[in-house]
Amino acid sequence: MAGDLRRYAAANARVRTLLSTLLGRNGLEMLCGYPSAEAVVEALARTPYGAAAGDSANTDRDLLARLAEVGRLVVDLLDDPEQSFVRAYLCHHEVASLKVLIRGVAQHLSSQALAAYLVAVPGTGTVAPDELASVHDLRELVERLEHTSYGPALHAALHRLDSAGPFALEVALELDYYERLWGSAATLRRPDADRARHLLGILFDILNLGWISRYLSVGLSAEEILNYTLRQGRWVTVDVRRALAENRDTPWSAALARTPYAALLGDAPPHRFDAVSVGLWRFLASEIQRTLTGYPFHIGVPLGFLLAQEIEIRDLRVLLVAKSIGVPSAEIVEHLATVRH
Repeated sequence: MAGDLRRYAAANARVRTLLSTLLGRNGLEMLCGYPSAEAVVEALARTPYGAAAGDSANTDRDLLARLAEVGRLVVDLLDDPEQSFVRAYLCHHEVASLKVLIRGVAQHLSSQALAAYLVAVPGTGTVAPDELASVHDLRELVERLEHTSYGPALHAALHRLDSAGPFALEVALELDYYERLWGSAATLRRPDADRARHLLGILFDILNLGWISRYLSVGLSAEEILNYTLRQGRWVTVDVRRALAENRDTPWSAALARTPYAALLGDAPPHRFDAVSVGLWRFLASEIQRTLTGYPFHIGVPLGFLLAQEIEIRDLRVLLVAKSIGVPSAEIVEHLATVRH
């Protein structure tokens, strides 16, 4: 216990302070009552999301600036291996920016056009996406990333570029990153590794189910779907992934019958994942809330807080889009995943 206290006392105190800055369920529901997306953005100016205020065309990117800010505050109070693990988790936004670069370069977009969609996470990232926006083609992009952690996976996928297009690089990048993130949990002490993989496992399950839904909708084969999804997870095992990939009309509730997700997704067909996925995010949010209570000196506290912050950002994105197209407030509330009040 003394070792846990030494490793986590400062980070735990910081997280408890930062938790109070989240809008929470009550704050999000109040924002749902605002008359327009513009009014919501103005209201955010008076919250810790103040960077999102103004007439910016990049509110979505600006919201992530809050994650970068709190991420640095948490990471700075950890030592290795815990610090490296949390840094690795935060790099998933770097991966998202690299995916944007891959698509943009493939479409020959200008560096100025690309820059608007790139998210930098200063102090936690490993590359500067905006410095790569001027490359001329995908092979040059892969070459520029050769000596980074993303280099080997991208280079290995280059031979598929002509047949599969930029998707070959995107999927290789993403699968490799999450594989390494899962592996980085093994550097933690056993109780911490178990806690980290519990939360990451649920996150990986949600990602896998979303990807399977997308791959089914574009007609990928069962073999391709299995190859392009994550091997790790909490309850979405290889057998579950195979059942969904091979039986395309099987409702979620049947394929996921032995998991906690069956009741959350109901009888909706797999291609309607986005419409019903809020239940999964709420499930993860509830597990995070459980992790944040009780004994406080473990990796689940900083990781859980950062996940909660990301779920709140997810809710704000949903809220802003819904407001911009005139969705009624009561209906928006139904699509919020945050459970912490």
